[in-house]
Amino acid sequence: MQTTDIREARFYVVDERNPGMKVEPLGFDEAFRKANDLSDRGGSVHVMYTDEASQMQLTRFAEAGIRAGLVPQG
Repeated sequence: MQTTDIREARFYVVDERNPGMKVEPLGFDEAFRKANDLSDRGGSVHVMYTDEASQMQLTRFAEAGIRAGLVPQG
């Protein structure tokens, strides 16, 4: 049985008002801060995450009103 390590989770913060913005892989804390900052400034934010993300991390985004979705595979 293989277990996942949430420390390996990567998050990509996308500002939908600025589609040309460079999107880099971030750890949870940095992604959460960045997404909140963009949202607080009126941005339309979407966070993409990798399989390693925990339910607790995803819940934190949801509680902050930030949409999140799994990074497309392929």
